[in-house]
Amino acid sequence: MSVTDLGAKTQAALLLARGATTDKAGEAVGVSGRTVRRWREDPDFEAEVQQARRAVLNEAVAALGAAARDAVATLHAALDEDNASVRVRAASVLLSSLPAFAEHADFADRLAALEAAVAKAEQEAAA
Repeated sequence: MSVTDLGAKTQAALLLARGATTDKAGEAVGVSGRTVRRWREDPDFEAEVQQARRAVLNEAVAALGAAARDAVATLHAALDEDNASVRVRAASVLLSSLPAFAEHADFADRLAALEAAVAKAEQEAAA
């Protein structure tokens, strides 16, 4: 396999991770959709697609996190507005968001505990 093929596969994996169809990914990298479908049968290629998908998702989550910080800062600043209805609405939005954040934090803690328990069980089984 040539270096060009590896580059095309990597590009196709990224395009697939971003939601492109096999035909569109193939067209973009200069191969047929059928070739991309054949690549997808390769576990290593599929793992690359999944890794790229996780990277794309992580980028999106980071962007949402930055936007959320800006949104909270905007709401926080609105608490100092002269208009009482603006202050009340900002306070209401902030307070109504708290249960979802608390639930997310609780879920993250429980997931971390489960992952630690699984890792410990796997270590004990391997020993």
